[in-house]
Amino acid sequence: MANLLDRFNISVVGSSGKIADILPFISPKGDFKRVTNLDVILNSWNNILLTSTRTYFFDPEYGSDLYKKVFDPVDEETAELIEDEIMDKLMYYDNRASIDKINVEFTTNKKGFNVSVVVDYDGEKKELNTWMGEESFGNILRTV
Repeated sequence: MANLLDRFNISVVGSSGKIADILPFISPKGDFKRVTNLDVILNSWNNILLTSTRTYFFDPEYGSDLYKKVFDPVDEETAELIEDEIMDKLMYYDNRASIDKINVEFTTNKKGFNVSVVVDYDGEKKELNTWMGEESFGNILRTV
């Protein structure tokens, strides 16, 4: 019989080359949601993009400065700056997957943008969508 640590490593951390993580969402069965493989990376990348720099105490450079681009002009140069920020931060903090494509769409009815990142991990592709808007900017300023 495996000890408690071995059972934890197999059921939670991952096994057979699969990466796994637990998300803080309660499933209908009352358990936290367990995700594997690409979903783990997407969750990690989403956290990196939505965490502003200088808010994580033990690593002030962790996160991204996407919130600073909310009020920038809506043009190709700003879109390129956003793409560069995403590429630099994701590949620096979590390079387990590769980025196939980054698409930045500015909204027309309010200040902000939607970022779509196509991710490839072991032949599996998924899309990460993240919204950054004036609400995000205000929330970040209250915490800094």
